[in-house]
Amino acid sequence: MDRSTEPRAWITGGALVGRDELLSSVVERVGAHRLVTLTGAGGVGKTRLAVEVADTIGSRFRDGLWFVDLAAIVDAAAVPDAIASALGVIPQADTPIARTLISSLSRQHVLLVLDNCEHVLHVTAELVEQLLERADGPRILATSREPLHARGEHAMPVSPLAMDDAASPAVALFVERATSVRPNFSLDDHPATSAAVLEICRRLDGLPLGIELAAARMAGMSVTDVRDRLDDRFRLLEGTGGAPRRQQSLAELVRWSYDLLDDTERDVLMRAAVFVGAFDLDTFVGVYGDADDTPVLRAFDRLVRSSLVVAQHGAGQVRYSLLETIRQFGVDELVATDRLARSRDQHARWMAAAVVRQWTIHDGPGWTGAVSWLRAGLPELRAAFRWSADRDLVTAVDIAAHAGLIGTSANLFEPVAWAESLVDAAIAADLPRLPRLLCACGYACFVGRPVTAAAHAEHAMRLEHDPSYESCEPGLAAFIAALANVYAGRLDRYVELATIADAHGGASRAFARPALVDGLQSSGRVDEALDLVDSAVAAAREVANPFWLAYALWIAGMTLAQVDAAPALSAWEQGLAVVEEHGVEFFRGFMARDAARLHTATGEPDAALVEFDLAIEAFHRAGNVAQLIITLASLPNLFAQLDDGAGALTLHAALTKIPAAVEHVPDLAELGPRLSTKLGPAAATVAATGRAMDLDDAALYARARIDELQHRRTKVTRRPGGLSERELEVLHLIADGLTTSRIAERLFISPKTADRHIQNIYTKIGTSTRATATRWAQDNGLLATSEGVPGHGS
Repeated sequence: MDRSTEPRAWITGGALVGRDELLSSVVERVGAHRLVTLTGAGGVGKTRLAVEVADTIGSRFRDGLWFVDLAAIVDAAAVPDAIASALGVIPQADTPIARTLISSLSRQHVLLVLDNCEHVLHVTAELVEQLLERADGPRILATSREPLHARGEHAMPVSPLAMDDAASPAVALFVERATSVRPNFSLDDHPATSAAVLEICRRLDGLPLGIELAAARMAGMSVTDVRDRLDDRFRLLEGTGGAPRRQQSLAELVRWSYDLLDDTERDVLMRAAVFVGAFDLDTFVGVYGDADDTPVLRAFDRLVRSSLVVAQHGAGQVRYSLLETIRQFGVDELVATDRLARSRDQHARWMAAAVVRQWTIHDGPGWTGAVSWLRAGLPELRAAFRWSADRDLVTAVDIAAHAGLIGTSANLFEPVAWAESLVDAAIAADLPRLPRLLCACGYACFVGRPVTAAAHAEHAMRLEHDPSYESCEPGLAAFIAALANVYAGRLDRYVELATIADAHGGASRAFARPALVDGLQSSGRVDEALDLVDSAVAAAREVANPFWLAYALWIAGMTLAQVDAAPALSAWEQGLAVVEEHGVEFFRGFMARDAARLHTATGEPDAALVEFDLAIEAFHRAGNVAQLIITLASLPNLFAQLDDGAGALTLHAALTKIPAAVEHVPDLAELGPRLSTKLGPAAATVAATGRAMDLDDAALYARARIDELQHRRTKVTRRPGGLSERELEVLHLIADGLTTSRIAERLFISPKTADRHIQNIYTKIGTSTRATATRWAQDNGLLATSEGVPGHGS
């Protein structure tokens, strides 16, 4: 029996790309199982893989291999006839063709490849079961959108190609096919080529058919031409040649699958196209108001089995999503039936109502669930906001205001920008929820717009007592206004507004009391702040919102650090436990940064380097511009202490051009002249390098410098008497006869901190005078050389 070569007549030439591991696995399964079905979405490469498997192992079958394409069959009853015809089995009078086919194959050792079984599943499964039951020789490799559900079947899903980077299989396939139509094509053609190809592959979901069709356009188009036209992909990506029509364009490929669905399944698939991310059944029926979710659930079950919808299992629920190609097809169908605008309106209104519901529960034990919901639902909220912004202001305001209020606590600042874009229109329309929108705008203080943020939040305060408006909870507007004002450098106004917020009492003290404590200690009123620390933490615990509790513990640590490092570090340790348990990532950077500053002051530079690195990474990743500035502005002092004058002056120059850096870290300005003096003629060049940096550049530079310093500081320092590295430095300077003020100047610390180090040294070594401390250092061999004492300069 000769092998059929029919599939090679229309399958695009070229090597099978990115499937080596899967190919080996399928070959192994075909050797172990008599029926293997490759399943997956249309265009994912099931047929090509099946052909490659057949070519790889065909010689093992003494009676050959046969390829049967069932795609053209309209009547399922004709499946046995089609297979028999392909294999040359002659019908026998009065004998069903299926029986004749089975009899003919009963003694044949063949590999039978049945391609595109999805529209004739039941008949094909029945025939395959009979064939395998009555004939020992044949093995069957099938391809289908979903399994045959036949006895003994071993289903193997075929996923889209990986598309992680320019070295991924999806990009490799694009390049391989592109060079077949333009031999000189290369990813190095232009600096933008590689990124454009990767974007094309991602927007085509890694589907080989789509990638091949896109690559074929390279004969007369550039990659940017194709990338910029992918929103019209179904017209752009049409192939030519002898392929079946459904394999010549993405539109026909998806249409083929779509036409196999019943009316309910088609309707559900179309309506699902308005979702840009993953969604659950409750969300779908909520958007569309389906009274009975059972038919919808059945439809999704079929759509998943047909590889038109992806099911994600986890956390006790199933979430659904569509490949972008399928989603675009569904959108086109909604447009064709004049249902797109209505469906998107329904989607936007439901998302608005849903985020309002989450806002009502987030300020308490429900914070974790609300934040998790927002993180998962952000793509849907974004799409709903953009759709409604120009057509339904009430809906858009509800989305932007409440997503901004919740999202800020989750390091999601994008909705704050949505809120800001609607302010003028919302004020003009005098919407009832205007105060909530203004409060969300107040959080723009975290992304570098503190002055306008303060104005918006104080506007919200003025509307708070007007019954015609729906405001946030009492005191929140004043609290947000206080934050914005302190970021704008108005410390007195910060204390004033925090006091107003705190006066509301009750649950508002969970956020207002910590803010007041912070304002007092920042103003030098440390004793007053210390008196309120315990009540601030207690108020946050009572509300049981982990975000406010982490906030209170952070502020407690800052205040306690004014008098004693140990309780401050303990408070931050408790705060980090809350961060870890509840995912309050917002405060991870705050606590790490302030621990770094404390370690810097107490002579633990290694610990300070670790904490500064964590803080910079956290704030940079979150886009918290205000806190990133403060963190970077705090770092030159540590670099100077570690004798890294170049690193210190580079960052100093980068940060001093930002007003907020000097406002929040006053010592920064004083550091510059000393660093310039120390570096001498090189200072001008170093400073110029820093001034050329933007904030992102400075963050990357700082982390690289930290890493370099950590590698250099691998030498273990001997620490007699349990002295810290900083205390050993101070002891050397005491022995050199330096006064407390000179020690402070040499080590870039305050005289108060220098005196604290001196007193700690006296306590640890059991002495009370400089002379006896010097003798102790001599007796312990510490004064012979300054080598090995990190940071000790001449």
